[in-house]
Amino acid sequence: MKYKKEYKKYLISSTLDTANNRIASASFITAFAIYLGLSDLVLGIYAVLDTMTNVIQVFAAPLFSKIGQSKKIVLTNYSIYRISSVSMAFIPFISNDIGIRTILFLILATIYAVTGEMGYITFVNWRMTLINKEDRTAFAAKRNFLKNTLVLSFSLIMGIVLDRFTASGYELYGFIILFVIVFIIAFIDIAIRIKTYKPEIIQEKISIKDNIIIPAKDKKFRSVLITGGLNRFAYGIGTMYLNVFLLRYLKINYLYYSVLNILVNLSEAFSSKYWGKKSESRNWSKIILPMCVIFIIVFVILLSFNNEQLLYLLPIIYILIGFGNASYEMFDHIAIYETAKDKFQTSYVTFERFIEGIVTMILPILSYTIFKESNDVIKVTFIIAIFSYIALFVYYKLKKDKLMNR
Repeated sequence: MKYKKEYKKYLISSTLDTANNRIASASFITAFAIYLGLSDLVLGIYAVLDTMTNVIQVFAAPLFSKIGQSKKIVLTNYSIYRISSVSMAFIPFISNDIGIRTILFLILATIYAVTGEMGYITFVNWRMTLINKEDRTAFAAKRNFLKNTLVLSFSLIMGIVLDRFTASGYELYGFIILFVIVFIIAFIDIAIRIKTYKPEIIQEKISIKDNIIIPAKDKKFRSVLITGGLNRFAYGIGTMYLNVFLLRYLKINYLYYSVLNILVNLSEAFSSKYWGKKSESRNWSKIILPMCVIFIIVFVILLSFNNEQLLYLLPIIYILIGFGNASYEMFDHIAIYETAKDKFQTSYVTFERFIEGIVTMILPILSYTIFKESNDVIKVTFIIAIFSYIALFVYYKLKKDKLMNR
């Protein structure tokens, strides 16, 4: 195995994978769902569905400890994952009924989310096992930069294409082009992964019960769980209706929507190196505390200004979101894995995702029971996000002060 050669393959495939996730999830797929006529509640559920399905990851570690993380099985799962997202393109050709469209969309979205979660831990484990510890922060920074550059180019092109097709009365065909590009990227990604070296994984045999108990009882890991859970709730409640808010209530066009996606990805790309340097010391308060402040500012702006004013403030908001996202990605991709006990990394990562999923499941329940479809009610979610990030900030500040006083 040639380390540098395999390192490049992992970098390229990881970049394509995360870029495709960005393209095929929170942005244009939401626009496609709005085109299908789906409700705000369905769109809100979709926005947090990938985090909700994290709960199944608690079964992934025991499963893959038994089957040995077979490359054939993992790649088959990954192929289903990508095909399910592209299959959404056929929904408008099957039925015009909103109920049927909603069912088909949720089925495909759920398959996409579940297979994505099942495959996530194995790819992370392979990558972290192969890449030397001293190269991990550089890898994460490079991956984020390349991913965001790719998404940037794609977003600009698709914004122009969708606006022009919409103006001509052929909005659907603009979305079909989107899905074709997603398929091409996925095909290249899978082809690279087939030829990529799979490192030997040393994974202790573990039951579902142990997969929960071992990381849950680890006091050192507890702060990681609290941080991940609070952040996912705060970010989830604050952003689950953000795309709906922009497209359905602010009524921005696809080109402006694309520019905002470009800005968030540019912000992530250029700030990744900064956060990478900050994370080298593994002092995670330097990552989490600034992130909380950034997102508090974001949601205060969204809450404080009227719709007309927000149209001009959206670029600033999205630059800040990108900056905040890049900071948490460093914690998410490094801290969770490195805090785990040796030989139990898969269990720890999957349990952390399980906690995130449980927390995120609260969001659709709140939406169904409390929130109704309107501009003003969506802003209530921004208020909850602000208080949630304040809670995370206070927790981490107290944690930091406690460590300093020891």
